[in-house]
Amino acid sequence: MSIELALSLAATGTLVFPCKPENKRPHTSNGFKAASVFPHVIQRWWSDWPDALVGMPTGERTNCWVLDVDPRHGGDVGLASLPPLPLTRTVRTRSGGQHLYWRRVAGLGNSPGRLPPGLDVRGDGRGYVIAAGNPGYTLERDLPPTEAPEWLLAMVRPPPYVPRPSQPYQPQSHDAYVTSAVQSELDSLSRCPAGSRGYQLNTSSFRLGTLIGAGALDRADAEQGLLDAAHGCGLLAVDGERACRAVIKRGLDAGTRQPRALPERDDTPLVDVTKLLRKAKAKASGYG
Repeated sequence: MSIELALSLAATGTLVFPCKPENKRPHTSNGFKAASVFPHVIQRWWSDWPDALVGMPTGERTNCWVLDVDPRHGGDVGLASLPPLPLTRTVRTRSGGQHLYWRRVAGLGNSPGRLPPGLDVRGDGRGYVIAAGNPGYTLERDLPPTEAPEWLLAMVRPPPYVPRPSQPYQPQSHDAYVTSAVQSELDSLSRCPAGSRGYQLNTSSFRLGTLIGAGALDRADAEQGLLDAAHGCGLLAVDGERACRAVIKRGLDAGTRQPRALPERDDTPLVDVTKLLRKAKAKASGYG
């Protein structure tokens, strides 16, 4: 039974949580963050969801990252195209793919980087896998996760983020107000602690989007400032540029549809928003 698997893994110190058997998504409202080793918590979960699959987070909490080979998207072909990999813990998945476990590398998130199609990464951040012993998940090679070869890490690691130069900003009629609002959001994101960075990126994107909708802020400036702040707080390294850009786009789009009501014109001496974004970017590099 799944609860026996969950309890046995927990007894070894492996964090576990319940997942839906039909789609492997977490049952728990806060997902893999709820993962626990406490028997009374696990027993309550499986009392509520007796057919749940046993999931485990990857990354810092379990000291591993996983190379996910999905044959439905060409992962078997992609894996064969790589140089031979060292032996490591290997699990056969219910789709006929594989999970190759490797010793954790700090800052390695969930982006496949330059890997071939069908190969994905589960690491720090939002990463998790279904554990061996679940229906359809078989332990093929019972070894501890080993060190991944440097050539594989070089493919998986995202390239160094290089901030793009901001476009010249054309002053609007409410720049003093806009300057304060932009600075507040970028500072909040730059200083954000690890547990809430994704939420803050979405919130700040929405709030700056309301200024775009009001015609008071250039979208390109907002996107670049948010991305720089996400880089400064460490979110970009964990979730990857593509995922951060997707959050920014959704937040800005939603905010643009709800334009902010701007105050009366303020004739306070203006501060160029382009300079503000550069300043926030420089300040952000000192956080995280």
